[in-house]
Amino acid sequence: MKIPLDVICVRSGVLCPRCRRIIESNEHSELEVDIMRYLLELENDNNFRFLKNAGYVKSYKVDSTIIVIIDIHEHVSRQSLIRLGRALEERLGLKVRIVQKSPDPKAFISQLISPARIQGIDSVWTPDGSVQHIVRIPRSDARLLPLRVDVLESLLSSIYNEVYRVKISY
Repeated sequence: MKIPLDVICVRSGVLCPRCRRIIESNEHSELEVDIMRYLLELENDNNFRFLKNAGYVKSYKVDSTIIVIIDIHEHVSRQSLIRLGRALEERLGLKVRIVQKSPDPKAFISQLISPARIQGIDSVWTPDGSVQHIVRIPRSDARLLPLRVDVLESLLSSIYNEVYRVKISY
């Protein structure tokens, strides 16, 4: 697995000056070091062979849930990602959701809010020239959202560095 820190530093738990600077600059956190260590351990498991060609992107801790974004270059079933999340849950003691990095925001967001569905994503240009993206979710799926709407909005905004709003439509 490709990780942004040195493999030796992550496995040993003792960070070199370069890795320490990355942690101190808040590019990655101490929690992410633990997640990277567990992912490196799990890549030798036969159930998670796809991790050998994968790359770690970022993790976000929201409430008692950790969202782990992984860049996987091959097709991996949703069930495999759920199993990987459960394996990380056992080690971290927190709820973990694995999301596959995607260049298409709709595909990424649909993984993030699954089992709820996306009705559509609209882009609205405001008079000041900025863009807001509105993710519409059917009212019938609102109870299926894994995260609160406000948490989801702030998470999407921090991931994409743009303003995202989640609207429950009728």
